[in-house]
Amino acid sequence: MAELNARVSSERLRAWHDLLAAEPHVASTAGDRRVIEKIEKAFTEMGLEVQRHEFWALLPRPVTSVLEIVSPEHRALIVKEKILEEDLYTQHPALDPGWNAFSGNGDVTGEVVYANYGRKEDFAKLAEMGVEVRGKIVIARYGGNFRGYKAKFAQRAGAVGLVIYTDPADSGYSKGLLYPEGGYANDTCIERGSLLTALYSGDVLTPGVEATRDAKRLSLEEADIPQIPVQPVGYGAALEIMKRMVGRGVMEKGSVGAGWQGSLPVPYRLEGGAELRVRLKVEQDREIRQTANVVGVLKGASEPERMVVLGCHHDAWGFGAADPLAGTITLMESARVLSEAAREGKRPRRTVVFGAWGAEEYGIIGSTEWVEGNKGRLATDGVAYFNLDMAAMGVEFAAGSAPSIRRVIAEVAGQVPQGRDSSKTVLEAWLSRGRDARDSSLPAFGDLGGGSDHIGFWCHVGVPSAGLSAGGSAGTSYHSIYDNLAWYRKVVGEDYEAARMVTGMAAGAASVLADQGLLGIEPQEAVGEFRRHLRVISARGVAAGMWKAPEGTEAVVGGGEMELVAEPLVGVDELAERVEGVVGAAVKGWREREKSGDMSESERVDLNARLMASDRVWVLTEGFRDRPWYRNAFAAPDRDSGYAAWVLPLLCRVVEDRDSAGIAGVVGVYEGILRGLEELVEVPG
Repeated sequence: MAELNARVSSERLRAWHDLLAAEPHVASTAGDRRVIEKIEKAFTEMGLEVQRHEFWALLPRPVTSVLEIVSPEHRALIVKEKILEEDLYTQHPALDPGWNAFSGNGDVTGEVVYANYGRKEDFAKLAEMGVEVRGKIVIARYGGNFRGYKAKFAQRAGAVGLVIYTDPADSGYSKGLLYPEGGYANDTCIERGSLLTALYSGDVLTPGVEATRDAKRLSLEEADIPQIPVQPVGYGAALEIMKRMVGRGVMEKGSVGAGWQGSLPVPYRLEGGAELRVRLKVEQDREIRQTANVVGVLKGASEPERMVVLGCHHDAWGFGAADPLAGTITLMESARVLSEAAREGKRPRRTVVFGAWGAEEYGIIGSTEWVEGNKGRLATDGVAYFNLDMAAMGVEFAAGSAPSIRRVIAEVAGQVPQGRDSSKTVLEAWLSRGRDARDSSLPAFGDLGGGSDHIGFWCHVGVPSAGLSAGGSAGTSYHSIYDNLAWYRKVVGEDYEAARMVTGMAAGAASVLADQGLLGIEPQEAVGEFRRHLRVISARGVAAGMWKAPEGTEAVVGGGEMELVAEPLVGVDELAERVEGVVGAAVKGWREREKSGDMSESERVDLNARLMASDRVWVLTEGFRDRPWYRNAFAAPDRDSGYAAWVLPLLCRVVEDRDSAGIAGVVGVYEGILRGLEELVEVPG
């Protein structure tokens, strides 16, 4: 590992950044094509086997955006960022005004309703307060959920349009100095982004199948695309609307309360009143366009069919220096150092695949299409997937991960120097910020939800996955024209220590899993997390009034984690306790035998197949009842937020829907999974 760390170069990371962040490169544009060519050339020069994996997807482009106050007086509002003399990148002619891909097309005028973050519960609160949304234009702030759900819930409530802005309470002067003086959002900073909330990932017209040129497609009418026009703006434009609102204040007695008050210098109000009318016009084309993934393959020496995949997308809403390229450069450098080692005779046992994914920003499209086209291979031979989206944004390392590969990641972290403090390891610094709830020797890991390219691997096929990243820098330029090299080097730093550290983690984790004899996959860890989350779900069920708190356990209001499980889950918890012990003992025995040398190569291959299959046991062939593309019964994105993780999603759905009648069937599914894990470790003889 020390030799691998020594190969990583901050200078090369900076050079990768210069190469890939030279121009705006929205998916399917000329800039995107040039970035694809650059990555393809770089992978080829490294000696990798290179594939340009082309796909054809619905990728809209903006045509017209208009937002204006019509009355009590006319005022046109700004829908693009201001150009900065201090930042020459902002002058690039290929930069788009602010827009949200997949907005509905329309020209609407109406009164205004403020909906806080535009979450499901926010619209429920408006209904409870008697605020009429139907026929109105909603204004909501970014945060709390994926932007597409803001549009979905606004449309469901009858709104005719939606304006989304970044509130300074969430990223602006309430956080720190504004760009270009500091790193936080100025008054014109606009968050672009997709609005897709389909019940599947990837191209919205080809659910479940690869989006080839000739693939069978849904019609636009059949696809789940917003119908109302949606426009993102900076908080300066939002202030012009909100300071003219005259309705009920959010802080008034009996109103919605302080949670709805942001940091604009006005009282926040629920309604604008009859005199305040706003016009919103959005027009986008809706064409099928071609773009590509670039896949570089470092063939394994003795088990070439089995593969560890590292990935990050290459497309952006502008220059993308932070999102995604702060991760893409670590992918490129990982490919360089591992291919260089292979040329010197240190080729890994298994294959390492480097995926630079296309059109992630439109809806996790490129990686999903590659997964759907390689589903069979991945199901049998996918060892692990490591995602690096926007990975190097500071030196505070973190990871969201499948439980089965957390120990591998922690072990690698114990051998990689901490960024900007080489006297420590990444693990030491990570542990100082929090420890695992079940094992204090491990750092605190997050659970993988939605929002990036791990979804196809983890949620659809069941390949154990992790998102590796580091943050902590003072600012954000998320999806704005300010996400460029000038912003990145001012805010994250010129030294590329964050990227060097993350590269060490990514290349190290891939190298370990590609070269181990007996794979470091730990299926019992998933069972332990299963038991912990049964207690979280028990608390949710108690808070929802579905069942009583277990005797001897205080009721947990609003969630949390209980000491004991509620009555409907007792049986499956007891089964899980037994299975955790059986699986853990079996795997421990395998490792001891390998260490002693008492294991043949054919047996090792068989046990590795069992270890790899342990994460697939959680995969349901037919998928979820309400979201069949999602098949991993261990984890899926939250159904109503898009970003957060639902661990044990079948049980989460039961609680969310107050489906008491469905609990027995869901428990039966999980009991079957647990017994399948137990059978998997029973080795004949």
